[in-house]
Amino acid sequence: MMVVFVMMIAVMFVSLGGVTNRQYQQGGLVAQDETAFQIAEAGLNYARWRLAHNGSDFSPVQQDVSDQFQGLLGTYNLTFVAPQSGSTIVQITSVGHTANAPVRDVTLRATYGKPSFAKYALLLNDDVWFGKTITGAVHANGGIRMDGQSDSIMTSAKATYICQSTQGCSGNPTKPGVWGSGGNAALWQYPVPAVDYAGLTSDLLSMKTAAQSAGTYFGSSGGYGYHIVFNSNNTYSLYKVTSKKSNIYSYFPDTGWQNSSYDIKNQTLLTSATVPSGGILFFEDTLWVEGAVTSRITIAAGKFPENPSTYTDIIINGSVTYNGVKDGSRVIGAIAQGNILIPYSNAANNLELDGAYVAQHGRFGRRYYNSGSYILRNNITTYGMVASNLVPVTTWVNGSGSVIGGYQNGSSSYDPHLLYGPPPYFPTTGEYQFLSWEQQ
Repeated sequence: MMVVFVMMIAVMFVSLGGVTNRQYQQGGLVAQDETAFQIAEAGLNYARWRLAHNGSDFSPVQQDVSDQFQGLLGTYNLTFVAPQSGSTIVQITSVGHTANAPVRDVTLRATYGKPSFAKYALLLNDDVWFGKTITGAVHANGGIRMDGQSDSIMTSAKATYICQSTQGCSGNPTKPGVWGSGGNAALWQYPVPAVDYAGLTSDLLSMKTAAQSAGTYFGSSGGYGYHIVFNSNNTYSLYKVTSKKSNIYSYFPDTGWQNSSYDIKNQTLLTSATVPSGGILFFEDTLWVEGAVTSRITIAAGKFPENPSTYTDIIINGSVTYNGVKDGSRVIGAIAQGNILIPYSNAANNLELDGAYVAQHGRFGRRYYNSGSYILRNNITTYGMVASNLVPVTTWVNGSGSVIGGYQNGSSSYDPHLLYGPPPYFPTTGEYQFLSWEQQ
């Protein structure tokens, strides 16, 4: 019995020793894994630092991590997945190893993105009067009269401003930066820092150079301009506008009454081609646009050397849509050196505009027509972003608030995919921001 008892105790001690040794080894491995985790995290911090100082360097990195008392702690290996065309999102993978257990590693993956100026549904460099429904953030460097409805912040760079007759004010009273009978006043903020509108208006000359290198540059048309139609099979048809419809008197505050035409009468087909996804189409002439966009593209119109008398316009000849696909895979940017205009007779009665539209030196809108069959149109719906240097206007009202020209109804919605997936060549702002993190 004593021998059996001694054997039992021996077995127990051997087992206890094995468990203790295993726990010790396991504790050591856990400590190594924790160190490897911290080394991998140090790699992500370095990656963010490098992006802030050199945002175009996506080469892999291997670096040692040392401690002044313990010496070499381990190594991290960084790999970068550069942003896809039309995106600012960078994916970073950091693998951390310890010096004492190099076969064990921890892998962390993070994504960072640089926000674009397309984070607003509407970005304006002037005073504005809203009477429609707006979904998404709005900013104006001028004052805002808000008589419609909105669901997001509405900011103005003005603490107060002088309200003009174009905003329905008589006697030019002083008004708060944001005021009116609509919206959610709890979301109104003023004054806030002004947005650098010059930073939004992309360098058209560099876009011209990029288009020339890609073979997608079109010089003077030799007619009245170009007409591009995007087809649902990811091609576009390009026409030369050979004649316009008869002139008709119309009004803008900056030009006064003018006898002019923005409607196509005759055109000739120049070419049909595949849309260069992630690319740029540049036109050094007036450009009419319409159709169904099925990839990622930016169109731009500008004439050089720049002269206010020759600023080129983009004219919305009909709806421009994504055919209902609004997952970020389809996007169009339209940047005009002058205005982005909606014509008279060719203006769609129910106009849909998907994408980001920028009027660099002019305004987004439709001129005031007081005669003819197309004075009033029904509804305009925008999905994406509109930026206008001068007051955007798609609806004209009289002193009593009745609609006397343009679109009688309208709504604007923000496209959340534009924040980190703007149109190609669209400007970004600020530094890379953290978006997501995971351990693999």
